[in-house]
Amino acid sequence: MNTKAKQFVIAGVFVLLVVAVVSAGYAKSFFTPDLPGRPLEPVLDTAAAPEFTSGTWINSEPLTLKNLRGRVVLIEFWTFACYNCRNTLPFVERWHEKYADKGLTIVGVHAPELSEEKDLANVRREVASLGLHYAVVTDNDYKNWDAYKVTAWPTTFLLDKSGHVRWSHVGEGAYDEAEQVIKQLLAEDLSQGVGGKKQEKKVESAEMNDKITKSEDEWRKELSPEQYHVLREAGTEQAFTGAYWNNHEKGVYHCAACGLPLFSSDTKFESGTGWPSFYQPISAKNVIEATDNTLGMVRTEVRCHRCGSHLGHVFDDGPRPTGLRYCMNSLALKLEKQ
Repeated sequence: MNTKAKQFVIAGVFVLLVVAVVSAGYAKSFFTPDLPGRPLEPVLDTAAAPEFTSGTWINSEPLTLKNLRGRVVLIEFWTFACYNCRNTLPFVERWHEKYADKGLTIVGVHAPELSEEKDLANVRREVASLGLHYAVVTDNDYKNWDAYKVTAWPTTFLLDKSGHVRWSHVGEGAYDEAEQVIKQLLAEDLSQGVGGKKQEKKVESAEMNDKITKSEDEWRKELSPEQYHVLREAGTEQAFTGAYWNNHEKGVYHCAACGLPLFSSDTKFESGTGWPSFYQPISAKNVIEATDNTLGMVRTEVRCHRCGSHLGHVFDDGPRPTGLRYCMNSLALKLEKQ
């Protein structure tokens, strides 16, 4: 074979390779790698998955992850001109039909690449043409794309019932694995802790049965000055000084003012804040949450439902399974050891 013939063959092989790569996938990073699904551990570096930003909703009223707590959520990033997306969408629609009434909500986030994919009429046409019956939200400003750190189409996220990303996959494939994860997440029981695993010692839910009303003079006589400042004047003890911030003993934490059971040691975790922190109360009925506008910020105050005493605040940066951090004052609590 002469030199010119060799060059012709090499050029032909190169062209074939380029065509193969382009046809293999359509993605923002030029092609979509078929990566293996990730294990059932947190995927994003956030306490909970980012909330949906503004966009136009198709097939549904606007949805929020907050209102979807208690359901498994599948988020599919796609765009209608994406070859790989169009191959994946039938599986997503099938999961919607199979598991929607069992606790699965699917949200397709349409993040366009081409200008014609930003046209709402085109998106509506393609959603109907593709036979998609689950919720779709447009993401023309790529705020959802950026929040979830997406790099290619299609990308799939599976959120557990507490709103945390537990599995993700980029590209086509892994359909059997995705369905197994859906089944696993649907079967999880949040009341039994992370991953549905039962806690070593489950505390019975002791709920508030009767309210206690006392005068402030009576409270002053019963509480120490430090306790009164926190419990009755909504004070805050200094971080890393309380009795329970670094306590690891098993038991139930009661209100120091009236004795109502509030938190179990099974839900206590190391927050690094210097205050005892829990991801959920023993019973939601035992605490009151109210907006606190003091200190030039908006926070959510937590009070005892029985006696109205201040306990601390709750934040949405906690661990699974709730994503909440009940940041309490040690002076507001009394541990009954077990």
